[in-house]
Amino acid sequence: MTSQANRVVDVAMGFDGRYAAHAATVISSIVQAAPGAKFRFILLYADVPESAKKKCESVAPHCEFVWREVSDADLPPFADREHFSRATLFRLGLESLAPSDCHRVLFLDSDIIVVDDLRKLWAVDISPNPIGAVTDCYVDPVAFAEKWGLENDKPPKYFNAGILVIDLDKVREEKLFSKAAAFVAKHDRDLPFNDQDALNWSIWMRWTLLDVSWNVMRHMVIHSLEKEIPLEQRLRGRAPSIVHYTGPEKPWIKGAYHPWAWLYWKNVTRTPFLKEVEQAQGVGVKERIRLWLRWLVFMPPAPTR
Repeated sequence: MTSQANRVVDVAMGFDGRYAAHAATVISSIVQAAPGAKFRFILLYADVPESAKKKCESVAPHCEFVWREVSDADLPPFADREHFSRATLFRLGLESLAPSDCHRVLFLDSDIIVVDDLRKLWAVDISPNPIGAVTDCYVDPVAFAEKWGLENDKPPKYFNAGILVIDLDKVREEKLFSKAAAFVAKHDRDLPFNDQDALNWSIWMRWTLLDVSWNVMRHMVIHSLEKEIPLEQRLRGRAPSIVHYTGPEKPWIKGAYHPWAWLYWKNVTRTPFLKEVEQAQGVGVKERIRLWLRWLVFMPPAPTR
């Protein structure tokens, strides 16, 4: 950790205007969890007004921000479906849109909360692979391999693309994200998980397994499901380093349940977007108090921040 203390950590996100408030909440959680760290935020965006950009930057005033607008020419078209929008493809733009001096980058979805020092994740050795990630138990890797004619002689694994450690030099050298984008353009609606499916196809079995604490999803603390998921996906009573709000039931949606919902609201209060999120979702002080009380009663493993 000492050797990493003075390094600038590149963190990338991709979002549109609808998720600007949630992206700011993620950024706030990052700086809160790593006092004194130096971050450069590389933000791939569309339809984010200047006022929202300034609000995002205000939560981390001592950090550098690089904004890269994603145009129609940068990535294939995408028809919005379920809780997915075209912004889900933006991570594929890192290959060409990230600054040329960006060689290693952490990519984070905008529906997460960081609760541990990201410099620890930055320091993880993923060599010789181009990315590091956590497995995703919602997709059967054997069925995925058979569907796309991929190597299946070793026990296959399929990763979740919400949190990635990326060796961008390797990605650029082999054009791995460009290949994934082309795969999306060709197969589109045959990919239930969109660019995540495309990335798994492009980087099949060439990724380093990260500790599950860096991408904790709610099924990992549902005891009835614990025996059904692989060992590397079991939290086993540990506190998460990153909470990932996968699926359509986001913590900012009124009435939606998530065991770590309170962490989202705790962090959004540190941004200029609190009132905007409350009004958009119909969540007021009473609802937040209810979430806080539920948190106190049913609190899952959680760190102090």
